[in-house]
Amino acid sequence: MVLKKDTTTPTISASNEYSPLRALIIGRAAHSLFPSEPPHMIRATMPIFHHPEFRPHHPFPADIVAKADRELDNFARVMTERFSIKVYRPREVDWATANEGRGGYTGAMPRDGLMVVGRTVVEACFGWGCRRGEIELAYNGVLEDIMEGARKAGESVRVCRAPKIVGGDTLYDGLLDEDEHEHTSKEHKPEDQDDDAKQNGIPSQIDGKQHETKWWAINNTRPAFDCADFMRFGTVLIGQLSHVTNPKGVDYLRAVLPSPYTVELLHTTDDHAMHIDATILPLRHGTLIYCPSRVTEEELRRHEVFKDWDLRPLPWNPEEEEEEEEEDEDPPRYMCSKWLVLNAMSVDEKTIVVEERQERFARWLEEEFGMEVVRLPFRHVNSLGGSFHCATVDLVRGWP
Repeated sequence: MVLKKDTTTPTISASNEYSPLRALIIGRAAHSLFPSEPPHMIRATMPIFHHPEFRPHHPFPADIVAKADRELDNFARVMTERFSIKVYRPREVDWATANEGRGGYTGAMPRDGLMVVGRTVVEACFGWGCRRGEIELAYNGVLEDIMEGARKAGESVRVCRAPKIVGGDTLYDGLLDEDEHEHTSKEHKPEDQDDDAKQNGIPSQIDGKQHETKWWAINNTRPAFDCADFMRFGTVLIGQLSHVTNPKGVDYLRAVLPSPYTVELLHTTDDHAMHIDATILPLRHGTLIYCPSRVTEEELRRHEVFKDWDLRPLPWNPEEEEEEEEEDEDPPRYMCSKWLVLNAMSVDEKTIVVEERQERFARWLEEEFGMEVVRLPFRHVNSLGGSFHCATVDLVRGWP
């Protein structure tokens, strides 16, 4: 007796960044605001020239937001029509009224807040206060659709929502500028909290290997992590500590992941670290491009998952060697460096999506790796803080 192979696409199932993509979420840019976080966080993570933009209730320029939404709509259309990928979109949110009037950020970057690991969806424990409630406001409907679809199909899936913060958030305690110390809440400090937990100098004891102390813009008083600080390589997630991800956040993620998934931390040398997906780019199984000024080949090889991989440093520094197409700084990259070039998205192991003006990078991928490169406009989305990887959550990869 020959059993017919089940080719029904599941609601969620993804364990890497490059198997054939079947379903994904693509964000929306409408009503995006500049993130409003304390000055020390902005100094730690944002390009210095644009620091004055990061103030409460300050919207991105309307023309940039409108063009970013058109770019996202076009991206969704290409994924649907050319590649027959199922696309989910979030609801439109007025971010000026989010977080009980404090204001939010954007719905354009779902990768920061959601990650699929196997048959589990994990929501980030955001460090930024302006992002609290972002997933609930914009993506709750998508998550409900996923759960309803799984229920109807008889699938066993899990959505792991972030825990709610009750009372004052302690993540910045002891770290604010001198003129802000008087506003720092002390009444919410847990009785069993070690004073050392309030220091942002966190010794980098990464997977049993001691590194130098890193100084971050958050402390370790509660779990904090962005999903974009982690990438999936089969049952191993490679991640990093950063200005938005702390050791307790990593411990939390390890605790909620389904078996047999594990987390290993990469030691990076980026003083402005926030999200690993502009530091490493897996093209396909066995091939990875990396930023040599942020991580070394030796450090990558320390992880068993990369033992036999072809690890390639990008052979030029996009910060120093201008592409002819990239010389025009309009619109501004308010939140990103030019290493955003690595924030591309693989459709499968032979196809990748890159920003249309990154022609040097596109040609290199074609000539060096034989990739089919899909060039799409995305510069206005870039202006809001990310590229194709940031603007998506891959829900299903690698299903027949």
